[in-house]
Order: sequence, then structure tokens, then C-alpha cells
Amino acid sequence: MMYYARHKVQDTIALYALCHIPFFVSFIIITLLLQISLSACKKDNAQSDNFTPDRQRYNNLISDRWFGIYFKGNKLGFTNSMIYEGEDGYKIVSKAIIKMKVFGEVQETSFSQECYLTKDLRAKGFNSLHQIAVHRQSISGFVKSDKLYMKITSAGAVSKTTIDFDRDTYLSGAIDLIIKKNGISVGKKYNLKILMEPIQTILLVQIEIKRKEKVIIDGLEKEAFYLEERYKGLTAGMWVTEDGEILKEVSLEGLESRREDRDTALRFDKDVIPMSSLITFSLIKPDKTIKEPHQVKRLRLKLKNISKPDIIIGDRRQRVLSKNRVGKVYEVEMEVRLESQKSEARSMKLEGNISFDKYLEETPEIQSNNSEIKMKASEIVGGESDLWLKALKINKWVFDYLEKKPVDTFSAVDALKSREGECQSHSNLFAALSRASGIPTKIVSGIVYSQDYNGFLYHAWPEVYIGEWIPLDPTLGEEEVDATHVKLVEGSWEEQLKLLYFIGKVGIEIIEIG
Repeated sequence: MMYYARHKVQDTIALYALCHIPFFVSFIIITLLLQISLSACKKDNAQSDNFTPDRQRYNNLISDRWFGIYFKGNKLGFTNSMIYEGEDGYKIVSKAIIKMKVFGEVQETSFSQECYLTKDLRAKGFNSLHQIAVHRQSISGFVKSDKLYMKITSAGAVSKTTIDFDRDTYLSGAIDLIIKKNGISVGKKYNLKILMEPIQTILLVQIEIKRKEKVIIDGLEKEAFYLEERYKGLTAGMWVTEDGEILKEVSLEGLESRREDRDTALRFDKDVIPMSSLITFSLIKPDKTIKEPHQVKRLRLKLKNISKPDIIIGDRRQRVLSKNRVGKVYEVEMEVRLESQKSEARSMKLEGNISFDKYLEETPEIQSNNSEIKMKASEIVGGESDLWLKALKINKWVFDYLEKKPVDTFSAVDALKSREGECQSHSNLFAALSRASGIPTKIVSGIVYSQDYNGFLYHAWPEVYIGEWIPLDPTLGEEEVDATHVKLVEGSWEEQLKLLYFIGKVGIEIIEIG
């Protein structure tokens, strides 16, 4: 059952490494964590082709930095960032590679990007490539009149999106240049809107220069400023020299990147770190073992060490019973119930004042208007008109069709063509087929109990609206989703990043199992 959490851990680490060194490779789990969700984007006027700057105009190399990425002292990968100056501004070329051993095989996740800035560090555009094993996704974007136009290509399928992008929004690669430009002194604070290019999400990043101190790099003691960064529940520490050179970053309970020479950064240990050694990063071990979790119909539990209790979701299926402050954090008691879907009519028409547009629209990862997706959806549901029965057919088909492999895909079309993937692949493909069949569908993320690890792992699954929101799980083949599925977030990438409030922090106490 390890495929539940692999992409949550590996993509989180790779994205953290990529957006933060020099912030171009920071954060994913999550996904890290998940795939691309752009429900808030406007697609009507998207006009992007690949961004094609004149690379010859940027030929003055002013910085070439290498960093090693480590988790609890074990080498995971490296990043490299080169900054070129030209007549019109700056070109930043960045790359990151993470290697882990999954089921005995080394699996590589990589990011690479070119981004272009004006002399005053405003965004012009970027081209990026993200690859997990054999799966690839390319993103190209350019800024025009307070809009960012993007083209996203995955498995031959192309999506175009447009998002608001004002002059106060920066590309992630510009962070260290911004710090240099504004100067470094204890007490200075920055509030910056940053585009995380790999996940096309704009985050508000808070940076505060806390103090000046000594730091050890390559066995040498150096004087540096300690900067604290905060965004979406993640706090990172960064050590920067007086002239703005980043020396080290630490975050995510043992994740560290540090300045190295090229040869050291490129050197991997003989034994690539196995994924099993990282499972504890996301695994939540409760105080009791749950036997036959897929048979659990009612689960009462307490989530511990919760920093923001108001983000815990309550709905028809799961209820928040109480929130109690314990020191600086909270304990949230919940009850999750499995409700039989067969006992009620689920084929209600989509009427009333509720707008379902965003749950039926196409997004870069849920290509419900793609011809191959529409053809396959029609083939699966046949002449069925009942929405619930359609959803059940799609759920069973996706479970049978996709091989459960520890590699993620970027989109529904990617999953359809490769016939493999994890929970995100299953959920994206289900959502695309379901939306193509006229069923409002959303993807949610949370935790589910794993017998293999005797604990909860992070997981994603879809919900369909048939008079009310009902969960299904095409990864596990569940039509009645068991009560160990605890939903934590739902919606766009901005919402999915709220998982950072939980990963590596939350504890669970089991109160009652029914």
C-alpha cells in the first residue's frame, strides 16, 4: 500500500528543493504533493505558445550555484541555479534531481526551468519541464498586461490557462535577487507573492531576517544572516551571506539543502535512499491498530498537534465533535461514518441554486474535453442514464484498468495512455471520465489507514455529486468508502497545499472503531 504516499513524499521533497534553491525548486508534497489543479484559472482568452526569448541576449554569467539535498543526513539529490545578466534583464536556469529506490529500482524525479526577468526583476516568462520516471510535463508561460498565459503539455494533450499576475507577483527564481536588491539587515521583513511554477500556484511568502549567526558549511564556519520563511503551514530556515548568497536551508523535519561544489553536489551515495526510510515522514501511527480497515463503518478519532483547527472539514460523512486547545496547538475530535449508497436514490437532477461549473470543467490535469477521454467515457457508461450507476461503472473500470505502480502521472490523459499510476493518477482519470459523463466531480485528499504500515498514509480520492457529495475510491476499488478515509482538504492546488499543516506534524488517537 506504499503507493498511497510515495508521490506525497517524493514530490514534496523535489518541489521543496527546486523552488527554494534559489526558491525555484521549494516546498510539492506534497505533491508535495499532488498534481495541477487550476479551477480558478480562466481559459477563455489563453493564447500561449511556447515562450521563446532571445537567449543570446543573456550571456553574462553572474552566478553558478550547486546545492546537495539531504533528508536526515542521507543524500537525496541536488539542485543547480545559474543566473545570466543581459541588456534586458536576467535569465535564470535551474534544475533539480531527486533519486529514491522504490521496490528495488532507482526512480528519478527531475525539474528544470528557464525563467526571464526584467532589470527590475519583474517576470517576462518561463519554460519548465517536470519528469517522474518516464512521465513528462512541460509548462510554458509569458506575462502580458497583468495576465500570465500558460500552455501545459502532458502525454501529447495540451491545455491553456490564464491567471491574474500583477506587477507585485514574482517568479520563484527571483527571490534571492529580490533579497539582494532590498538589502539584508536584522529585522527586515518581506511579504512577496510568488508563483510556484511546477504547480502553477501563487503563494504569499513571508520572509523575516531574524538574526546574524555562525553556520558551518563544508566544515568551515561562516557568518550569515538567518532568514525565516513562512508559507502555507511550512516554515523554512535559510542562511544567507551579507551579499545575498544562500548557504543552507532547513525545513520539513530533516530536509536540508546546503551549498556544495559541483562534484560534491552531483555525487550520490552507492546506496540510493529507499522510499521505505522516508515513509515515517508522512506515516501517522495511531495509538491502536485497526484490523480490517476496509470494513470499518464508523471511526471516532482525535487529531493531535493541529495548528489551524478551523481548516478541518466537516460534511455529511465526517463530523467535527470538539476542538480543545493544548498549549499552542489543538486536539480535534472527529467521527467518520460509512453510509450505504445503495439504500437511497442517487440519480437526482442537477437543479437549484448550486453552481456545478467548476466541477464539470476541464483543467490541465483533468482533461474532460479531450477526445480520447470522451470516447472512453462513452464506451464505459454505454447507454446508462442514471448518474450514480455511471459513476460506479467508471470507478470499477479505473480500478481494473490502471496498474498500481509507485509512479505518478501528470494528467488523466497521461494515466489513460500509460495504464499505470498511484492514487492521484486514479483520481485524475476517474474525474475526467466522470466529468465527461456529466457528473460533477472533485478530488479530495486526506489520510487512509494502511494495514501494511499499521498507520495512516496520505491519499487522494474523488467525490461525485448525485444529489449530495459521495466519495468513491478507484485506487482501492471501493464503492462504499470505509471510515478510515479522513478528508483533510479539497479543491484547487492552493487548497491542497493546506496538507502542509498536517504532514509530519499530526498525531492520531483512536477513540472508537465500529
